[in-house]
Amino acid sequence: MLPCCHAERHEWDRLEVERNWLPPVVRCLLIGESPGDSYSKYFYERPRRYDADKVAVRRALLHGLHQQGLIAEPTLDGFRDAGFLFDHAIRCHMPANVVAKEREKAKRYASTLVGGADHLRRWLSEANLVWVMGHLASNAVANATPAFAKQERKISMPPYPGPIAADSRFFVSEYLTGALRRRRRLSRRHSSDSLKNGVPCDHV
Repeated sequence: MLPCCHAERHEWDRLEVERNWLPPVVRCLLIGESPGDSYSKYFYERPRRYDADKVAVRRALLHGLHQQGLIAEPTLDGFRDAGFLFDHAIRCHMPANVVAKEREKAKRYASTLVGGADHLRRWLSEANLVWVMGHLASNAVANATPAFAKQERKISMPPYPGPIAADSRFFVSEYLTGALRRRRRLSRRHSSDSLKNGVPCDHV
């Protein structure tokens, strides 16, 4: 049993992501916040039908990247084959209220749950580009590498989504589901349109 969340295994390990979904070259590492609560479907848990995918982050990413011509098909196989890898700042399933509290701490780089983010270090060293989604992911990446400076960033406002510095391989955006909800309220556009206009896909 894992000491961090008392689960038998993290979903990353249960679904053998490194064996089944690791691309030969990590062209772009995407880092989210957490897999959600214990009832949430994991990103790498293949849906029965991609055209009826209920996992908002996966649906928006796959369709948005495909629309931009960055993956050949809007599937996990297409995602992997194009060099994309998805991981979380915190691999544990946890309630939304706990994530929300840690997110507030992470704005000051003070989240205790992200720890040293050791599970990200290998992928951070290998990835050509790192897309950091949300404050928890920012806190985790900053803990894992000095290349990501611990600066307070209002990631819901310009110049974000975008790089943390000129010529940086680190791109920062809001966590995708929150950004999509906010833009949907404002524009009522389809989620893939929101992804096209609201995240740095064109830099991948």
